[in-house]
Amino acid sequence: MVRRSFLPLVTLILVGFVLAGCGGGSAATATSAKPTTASATAAPTTGAAAVSSSASSAAVTPRPAGSSAAGTTVAASASSGTTAATTSGGTIKIGMITSLTGPYNPLGGFNKQAADLLVKQINDAGGINGAKIELSIEDDQSNPSQALTAVKKLIASNIVALIGPVFSSSCVAILDEVEAAKIPMITQCAADSVVTPIRPNVFLGPQSTRIAADQLLGYLKSVGKTKIALMHDSTEYGSLGGSIIKADAAKYGITSVDEQLYELTATTFIPQLTKIKNGDAQAIISWGSGAPAVTITKEYKQLGITIPLSFSGAQASPLFLKPAGDAANGLIIQCQLAPIGKYLPDSNPAKPLITKFDADFMAAYNTPPAQFAYNTYDAIQLFVSAIKKAGPDPAKIRDAVEQTQGFVSVDGTFNYSPTDHTGLGADDIWIAQVTNGALVPTKYGNGK
Repeated sequence: MVRRSFLPLVTLILVGFVLAGCGGGSAATATSAKPTTASATAAPTTGAAAVSSSASSAAVTPRPAGSSAAGTTVAASASSGTTAATTSGGTIKIGMITSLTGPYNPLGGFNKQAADLLVKQINDAGGINGAKIELSIEDDQSNPSQALTAVKKLIASNIVALIGPVFSSSCVAILDEVEAAKIPMITQCAADSVVTPIRPNVFLGPQSTRIAADQLLGYLKSVGKTKIALMHDSTEYGSLGGSIIKADAAKYGITSVDEQLYELTATTFIPQLTKIKNGDAQAIISWGSGAPAVTITKEYKQLGITIPLSFSGAQASPLFLKPAGDAANGLIIQCQLAPIGKYLPDSNPAKPLITKFDADFMAAYNTPPAQFAYNTYDAIQLFVSAIKKAGPDPAKIRDAVEQTQGFVSVDGTFNYSPTDHTGLGADDIWIAQVTNGALVPTKYGNGK
């Protein structure tokens, strides 16, 4: 256990390491569940179509995650005098907001690395219908007010599409600006509140919090657990997850017998864990983001608690597993498809996409991708597919994204509709167990 004199510094460092793209702010209202997976109206398409298989996998200069400053632009500079519906100099202007500084920097660094890699590959392979992508990346500094400044700057530069922030509070902060400008946005945050109610121009990229929470409850039911203790932080993500678990537990024959709320800045959880240990819960669900997950895991082991500990997808990443070390072994973690890609059968259409992206990312940066890099891959490939069909007009891109059915990417199969902007379904959410420091899918699998 870390000595208390060093805890403030350690907490500051680890906050960025294990955040799940889910920010602070007021709790969102739990919303209705999405069907398991919307039925595809056409044969599945894959993100691989956007990148030539001959594209160089090591074409991007390696650099530490998040090392670039705000305002990064990839590809040739285009004239600012174009309209939003056209492009200048044969380029298509796409914007991205993420956290390159502040506590979410490690997440945003992976977003940027994935974007740099993919845009170069796509442009080297001929671009989109012959036009090169010009990607402008703005830093929200892990601050919602800065996200507002960033989105206004990008909208003024006549982008035709926006890859939204990884920080949920930043996502929420820019919703009105995005809707007013009528620029289609695919988020890198996982808060259902950005698409509930439906906002015409906003689409969720990562997993739905509700579907993920329900999958974890379903798994616990499958192993005979009927009483849970719930721990969650007070951020939007933690409060939303906690609300959903409490509201939906009864559907799975489960009762929440204890609820422990904590702050993201907390440095010890022994009081909460001791109370749970002395109660009659049969399992613990910890739902939150940030540094607390590592400390909770280590103190859970320290106290000798024997009932199983489960985490949300916020911890389905080496950014949590590495600092947690051996203490993480045995934990149950729900996750998206990409982190357990190597265990998928060869018949799964996402597997070759995951295998190639993993290899390309490793070659470019000498590190495996985290979940946040996969989320960026999904957003870029969805936009590439939409622009190929509709051209570089924001309204037509929006329509094409909303009509997406059966689109296979690294995190699963995306299905959007006028009444559902969630994207991924329950079939794309897996339950894994940490074994020897790695995520290994359980027999429960993707909700089965």
